[in-house]
Amino acid sequence: MNIALLIARLLLAGVFIVAGLAKLADRAGSQKALRDFGVPTVLANPFGILLPLAEIAVAIALVPTLSAWWGALGALILLLLFVIGIGFNLARGRKPDCHCFGQLYSAPAGWPTLIRNVLLAAVAGFVVWFGWYNPGLSAVDWLGLLTLTQRIELLVGVIMVLLLFGGGWLLLAIMRQQGRLLLRIEALEEQLAASGTPSSQPTPQVPVAGLPVGTTAPPFALSGLYGETLTLDALRAAEKLVVLLFSDPGCGPCTALMPEVSRWQREYAGKLTLALISGGKVDVNRSKVGEYGITQALLQQDREVAEAYKANGTPSAVLVRSDGTIGSPLAIGADAIRVLVAQAVGLPALRSVPSSSPTSGNAFPMLVPANSNSNGNGNGGAATATPRPSTTPKVGDAAPAFALPSLSGKLVNLSDFRGSKILVLFWNPGCGFCQQMLDDLKAWEANPPKGSPKLLVVTTGAVEENAAMELRSPVLLDKNFAVGPTFGANGTPIAVLVDAQGKIASELAAGAPAVLALARNESLPAPTNGNAANAQGQSASLKVGEAAPSFGLPNLNGKTVNLSDFRGSKILVLFWNPGCGFCQRMLDDLKTWEASPPPGAPKLLVVSTGTAEANNAMGLRSTILLDQNMSAGSKFGANGTPMAVLVDNKGKVASELAVGAPAVLALAGYKSEATSA
Repeated sequence: MNIALLIARLLLAGVFIVAGLAKLADRAGSQKALRDFGVPTVLANPFGILLPLAEIAVAIALVPTLSAWWGALGALILLLLFVIGIGFNLARGRKPDCHCFGQLYSAPAGWPTLIRNVLLAAVAGFVVWFGWYNPGLSAVDWLGLLTLTQRIELLVGVIMVLLLFGGGWLLLAIMRQQGRLLLRIEALEEQLAASGTPSSQPTPQVPVAGLPVGTTAPPFALSGLYGETLTLDALRAAEKLVVLLFSDPGCGPCTALMPEVSRWQREYAGKLTLALISGGKVDVNRSKVGEYGITQALLQQDREVAEAYKANGTPSAVLVRSDGTIGSPLAIGADAIRVLVAQAVGLPALRSVPSSSPTSGNAFPMLVPANSNSNGNGNGGAATATPRPSTTPKVGDAAPAFALPSLSGKLVNLSDFRGSKILVLFWNPGCGFCQQMLDDLKAWEANPPKGSPKLLVVTTGAVEENAAMELRSPVLLDKNFAVGPTFGANGTPIAVLVDAQGKIASELAAGAPAVLALARNESLPAPTNGNAANAQGQSASLKVGEAAPSFGLPNLNGKTVNLSDFRGSKILVLFWNPGCGFCQRMLDDLKTWEASPPPGAPKLLVVSTGTAEANNAMGLRSTILLDQNMSAGSKFGANGTPMAVLVDNKGKVASELAVGAPAVLALAGYKSEATSA
């Protein structure tokens, strides 16, 4: 029994010390994992540090006999908490990334994870039950029998073992990277051979890469980054061409192509479905696709889908026709993929143009016809970047297709609602304006007027906070706000009607009054600034020249700041929400503007919802005031985020309300190089 208790203690100590140290080495990942499991953000941040410290303390306490029983009790409590948390999420159909051992090992929490924690809890319970009076043999008493020389030799031996372990891990990582490089070199050689480029030595003719055109595309079912499952049949459900792009988070050329992939998904959503198939860890891929706003990213376990399509390198891509057959040879490398996408959407062959806005976090490389001049004037002069054209679909256009997970994890397509008129509502549970209209929305759901559309909510945020709204209508999760921009939506709440044939049936309705009017079949309020997409839907909006409403709000330090404190300076009052995806997307541009404001630029005053911690983490230099109920915004007629208005040095309104990131930045006087003449 004594030996069994010692073995159980050492097993638990080993598990907890590795888990604790790994989590400490990746605190951001640990905090994100806690939030994914449903822990509130205000608790997830400190617990992201306290949890690994508790695990390390338990591991240390399990070794000496004096503290072993208490260490086992702490291990049992932690493991039971893990079991409850995992079981609760599994019961709700969610499989968040467990981050159990930091970056050493992380996978979606499933039944194997639950069983592992139950078994470890049983081991801890064994020590607690049988070790009350005698926790077993000591794991450290034998050290007292060693001489000083023997202790030094032992320490050196432990260090050598750790170095060997670290060296082996590093060697394995290098070999894996080398393998990926060899695959890409082979792919480049195949591409050169297929294109007829001569090599230094005669080589046998290389067959066209990939599967033969016209053969049936191999079916697959892969997990997404948020626990959903997506099949090839689901990707083909919209009866459009499908492009499968094989990538790897450690592939440099793949990363360089990601901004274009994001743009293709948005701008060509009506013509093709582009799915990214990657490998590696969930958290690494989430970070990568989240950075660029990419949707429909799928994870293969060990290149099984790539091998089925004979994709031996990354980046590579293949076209699948709507009938489920292969529509192209394998395109290997960024340039070949650009040509494949261009041909799929009926454009000339494309080549990349480097982004001319290195400071902008939202800049995307442009694609222009391969036979055109970069400056677009036909004179062959120096290249000048061209602003991206607006891709907002017009009334009568086909609505951009999308597929997103519901709160239960089931994948839902917009095409599933074909045959019914749908109000697509872009939402954010952390948006103050959304919260203000929630009761009216529930009342409309409970008693919709005759002929009202069905409601489909596309939202950011966690499953729990969206479920807490208790809406009856389908709620789909779009954590990166990737679908909204394909409709031209640049804030929340914003909505648009899609008719029974899947076509756009209204202009965008921005703000609670306009959204509710659209839901009730009423006329939309008149748009401001001549842009229907920027309609305020607020009759009480202030006019230019009127006195700006006064307000006093606490800053991040708790001190009350009044708008009148800025009298004598021109002020850009920006209404903000740190949880708003559209706000986050313009944050880098806002910081760039702050660092180097143009001559005559106004001072910035941010009026925001959210916690002081969330707002402080944005790293803005300007004054930030907290307005949890968005009461100040309502006084100015603002009913969404981001929105902004200018107040002159006399305290009078000096502009119309600017809605969305582009309009706000324009009001600030910000011009990226990509939009400069």
